[in-house]
Amino acid sequence: MNDNTRSQPELSQRQHQILKLLQAGKVNKDVAQELGIGLGTVKQHIVAIFKKLNVSNRAMAVSHGMEIFQAQQNRSTTLPMADLLENRPCVVLSIALPADANHLSVKLMYGCLAAIASANDAVFLARNGNAGDLIFGIQRVTEYDLAVALQAARHVYDDLLAMDSETAQKLHGCMTAGLAFASMQRFGGWTGEAIASAAIASARELLNDIPAGQFVFDPTALDLIELFGIGGAKELSPTMPLAELKNLHWTGSRRTYRLVGRDAELARLNAALTEATHGNGKLILVEGEMGMGKSLLCEAISTICIRQNGKVHFWRSLPSVLGSALYDTARDTECSVEEVVALLHTGSGHRPELVVIDDFHLLSKGQQMLLSTAGAVAVGSGKLLIFSGRRGVHENTAIPTETISLRRLSTQSIQALVRDALGKGTIKERAQTVQRITSAAAGVPLFAVELARHHDESLALPLRVAINARLDSLHLDHNLLREVAKNTAGASLEEVAATLGEDVEALRPQMERAVASGVLSYSADKWLTFTHPLLRRAIGNSVMK
Repeated sequence: MNDNTRSQPELSQRQHQILKLLQAGKVNKDVAQELGIGLGTVKQHIVAIFKKLNVSNRAMAVSHGMEIFQAQQNRSTTLPMADLLENRPCVVLSIALPADANHLSVKLMYGCLAAIASANDAVFLARNGNAGDLIFGIQRVTEYDLAVALQAARHVYDDLLAMDSETAQKLHGCMTAGLAFASMQRFGGWTGEAIASAAIASARELLNDIPAGQFVFDPTALDLIELFGIGGAKELSPTMPLAELKNLHWTGSRRTYRLVGRDAELARLNAALTEATHGNGKLILVEGEMGMGKSLLCEAISTICIRQNGKVHFWRSLPSVLGSALYDTARDTECSVEEVVALLHTGSGHRPELVVIDDFHLLSKGQQMLLSTAGAVAVGSGKLLIFSGRRGVHENTAIPTETISLRRLSTQSIQALVRDALGKGTIKERAQTVQRITSAAAGVPLFAVELARHHDESLALPLRVAINARLDSLHLDHNLLREVAKNTAGASLEEVAATLGEDVEALRPQMERAVASGVLSYSADKWLTFTHPLLRRAIGNSVMK
């Protein structure tokens, strides 16, 4: 590649289109009609083209443009892919049988892994040596990728056990977590063209040293497990027999921290509990985004109820991909919606009696309606019901409710959490660290705690998972988000459209969707910014430089 080719300016796709039409002798009006954009937009693009090409008139632009097109034809066809590459959090399950395993057992293992990958948007990589990898988080990141990966390991082991118990005892595996470079589509989803991750290499290296019948979690996977909640009757340890994985499941219980700044909300719940003591039931909805302290608040009122010799039923809803509907925190078992409905219809006569269904948003609309209808009976019998979940929980309740919305915490409350999480160890420039983390957390308690736990990292993996899980569920325009993320102060829609080479009005629906989802805000002076600084940081860090 010569120096002229190397120094060619980068034009957007739209600017390329306009430049080609200028070369064909089209005037501005013709360009606007042919591309279906406004005349003013065409003029803006032409000004931008002149600046990028460092020319002052059309003739010079046309001439220089021919040099650009020729240079681009000489480029490697793989270069444009760099624009699509993202850093994405991923979970890797690596599993293997010994080299002398029989053909049918290996075939069963591969078939099971492939089926699980297909059902869960995972990427399956079969390897030589009777080994295979499942990579979760490439197509879409979720909070329960770890649980699905764990479930996959159990399924492979159980299937082998049913067919060839001797070979099943020789199975071994591991789970790692990290970042992956993946080529992504504009609105999410893997293009299928590129994927690379140190977590994959780490899993394969770790797998080589694992004895038959054992399963190993690397430290990064254990950190995520602690945050997002996998546990059960059997205590999780870094190395476990594969046969004991059946005792682990997704509990939904997050890493705990002190409940601060929620005195008013807890007082409202306590008042309702007092009413329930006198037989006056009520349904209360606790709403808030992930990490705002919904579960902690529910646990706090449950503790108060128990201290008053009350009766507590506490369930957490499970994502549909895991099979069951709810997890009974007291019995450490999974159960169906119908079982909970039956209890809601049963009058125990115990006062006060508290029923909590946490993560209510994970249930289907039909399940939510079924539970809220049964909840009307429970309220009538004097029970206090609390349905806790993310925004929109109130949309599928069949009876009158009271809603408690958890807003961002005050600076003082966040600082208290940060100090707790930092502990009493020696930290360089401690006061500045507390201030920096408090500012970055911007009122979200989970962010404050995780930033403090990983205070020496730019954006720790647990936070990347939490943020990406939210963003991936919204199917937003990644190009739009990237452009807004480039500047701390944000950008106007017109600037973003010009940079992307697109019409403003064509891009507006994507902007409105991002605003409606709570990711971007659109001010009165028509300025786009992120609603939380960590969202901007996550988007910025996802772009492969």
